[in-house]
Amino acid sequence: MENYGYEEEASMYRKSLIIVILLIFFFVSAEAGIFRVQQNVLTPENANEARLNRLQPPDQVMDAIGIEPGMVVAEIGAGHGRYVVQIAVRVGENGKVYAEDIDAAALQHLEQRCAKWGLEHVETILGDVTKPKLPEDKLDVIFIISAYHHFSDPVALMKNARPSLKPDGIVAIGEWLNATSPEQIETEMKAAGYKLDRTETFLEKNNLYIYIFRIDQSR
Repeated sequence: MENYGYEEEASMYRKSLIIVILLIFFFVSAEAGIFRVQQNVLTPENANEARLNRLQPPDQVMDAIGIEPGMVVAEIGAGHGRYVVQIAVRVGENGKVYAEDIDAAALQHLEQRCAKWGLEHVETILGDVTKPKLPEDKLDVIFIISAYHHFSDPVALMKNARPSLKPDGIVAIGEWLNATSPEQIETEMKAAGYKLDRTETFLEKNNLYIYIFRIDQSR
């Protein structure tokens, strides 16, 4: 009788343990499933992308710039495509996005990212430090976010980007205030042949201004 009681207790313990393991497996699987369902083209790929998107909310930034469906937009310094996918969704299949960068590996990653989500209207361009190699007279918007301070020769780069803009096209630069001063950006862009149209300061609390430039037709 004593052995029987011990075996019955051990059996109940094993059954309880199995139930606990199954419950853990169920909840882990369910959470993983929910996570997969929530993944979409606009989901940040990592924690850093999520952090930057909180500081530079894509919808607010694109609204301020005036990016609309059907537009042709190029991002200089596109990197892994954090903003490219946002712009691609905004302009839609009737629009076009050129993703320019000097980092071939980053562009390869971006191509895979766009292929994963079926963004066939995104085209990558491998530029160099002073020549973005964008198509001429095609662009409604040239967009630069958190990258201007990395340009080794911004005047030459932006001067060579001018022919890609339509006559009424704009350059929109989102830049950290502690990386490049507003005065420096305006001076360098003026030297490249642009004039400041306006400055959006609604993200000042996040240490970011958005500068909108147009081609200086007097030059």
